[in-house]
Amino acid sequence: MRLFFAITVPSELIEKLTAVQDQLRAEMHDPGIRWTKPEQFHYTLKFLGEQPVQRAYTAVEVAQTIARAQRPFTLTLGGVGAFPNVERPNVIWIGATQGQEELVGLARDLDSALARERFRREPKPPKAHLTLARVKSYDAEVAVSARLPRVTVGEIGSIEVDYMVLMQSILRPSGAEYTEVERFRFEGP
Repeated sequence: MRLFFAITVPSELIEKLTAVQDQLRAEMHDPGIRWTKPEQFHYTLKFLGEQPVQRAYTAVEVAQTIARAQRPFTLTLGGVGAFPNVERPNVIWIGATQGQEELVGLARDLDSALARERFRREPKPPKAHLTLARVKSYDAEVAVSARLPRVTVGEIGSIEVDYMVLMQSILRPSGAEYTEVERFRFEGP
């Protein structure tokens, strides 16, 4: 099973994020940009990759422990950027203007707890971002680096984050399909 932990986005914000995608698409119309399907919008907390079923059970146990201690928080979506940077973009993303410390802290806690169970640690510190598109060609890179700095995206809306999900990613010729495996409600004080 190919797995990851994430914070999902409610439908009312999916519409707003799709409008941002449309704005960006109009600015940077290039076949080398692969736009994220709206139903797949999420903030990744931890990518586990391919895991046998028994390891998935271990990951679930770890997530249950983390969720019991985690307090709910508000995550406000806003700002646009690119990884690794605007000059050499591979990913176009929406960030967070509020709640990013809580989101990053949750991702770190989850990574540390999973590492104690011998899951691979994340090589880079987590960053609060939601992927809007992936840049797949040099021409698209040039288009994004020239136009993205001119795009301004203010606050889009907020999510009351009171759970995280374990998602399964199934790779298909048409792209990845995501299915929710389990939901973990936050119960912290």
